[in-house]
Amino acid sequence: MVTDNVLKLIPSSHTYVPSEDAIDKAIAIIKESLPFTDNIRVEVSESPRFIDQGSNWDRVICPNCNAVIDTSWWQHAMDEAYESGFRNLAVKVPCCGTETYLNELKYEWPAGFAKFSLEIWNPELDIAGPKLQELEIALGSSLIRIWAHY
Repeated sequence: MVTDNVLKLIPSSHTYVPSEDAIDKAIAIIKESLPFTDNIRVEVSESPRFIDQGSNWDRVICPNCNAVIDTSWWQHAMDEAYESGFRNLAVKVPCCGTETYLNELKYEWPAGFAKFSLEIWNPELDIAGPKLQELEIALGSSLIRIWAHY
């Protein structure tokens, strides 16, 4: 059975999409930093989508009280948000009643929402530190790193 590890980079703002020039710069940085990666994919969508971590999924935690959020509640909240094309991510968490957003929940392993993502398939190394900062400058946004396993 073939498995893949994918490093997904998304902007911290779920609605941000960088310019084509910025994306081209970022791809050049990735190719220079990770020359042996299988594939680099750019995904851009009209509305935000959930950028998952595949089988690295563990749990979701409340950003206010740090309680573990019931998966069935989260799935129902995701279904409701999906109906709006993930344009409305507002939720009231069941643990403490805090009003927050699906993209503010703490995902273990990290996950998030984005209209733009860069996916690096089977990289031999991680991108962190100065290289991550270089990508953030090129793309004009801080980035969230999501490690997915499929």
